[in-house]
Amino acid sequence: MTDDETHHPRLLMLHESDGRIEGRAKYHKLLFNYVDEETEESSLDFVVEERGPYDPGLSQTMQQYEDLGLIEVDDDEEPHEIEETEKGQRYMSGYERAKERLDTAFQQTKERISSTVKRHGDKSANEMVERENVQKAKDNPMRKELE
Repeated sequence: MTDDETHHPRLLMLHESDGRIEGRAKYHKLLFNYVDEETEESSLDFVVEERGPYDPGLSQTMQQYEDLGLIEVDDDEEPHEIEETEKGQRYMSGYERAKERLDTAFQQTKERISSTVKRHGDKSANEMVERENVQKAKDNPMRKELE
């Protein structure tokens, strides 16, 4: 079991992005950059889609977070805005306090995700798609898991 399997990197990525990510494509690319640049081992898997690496588990996980009231997804306009709710902020505050006390590896995961957000959070999905690491990943066959 990798550390980030117990650290909810998808939810932590949203939280570290000031609770808001503009567009699912950007969310996928932020997660890909986290795995590609910051971790040696991750529970997140990616497949190649037309616009590059795609986390097939993100949509299902986001639906679970939405059902729990931790996030809201605005599907009315493109790009779909994903926001952490007030309940989500309270959850993450308690979650982080508990994890920092009980799990020595959590701080490292949080720092890695924060580093990814600092480096890429102000970029658009299109800008991230143009990056060399995403273009290299796109060279893999469609729907094939990236290693």
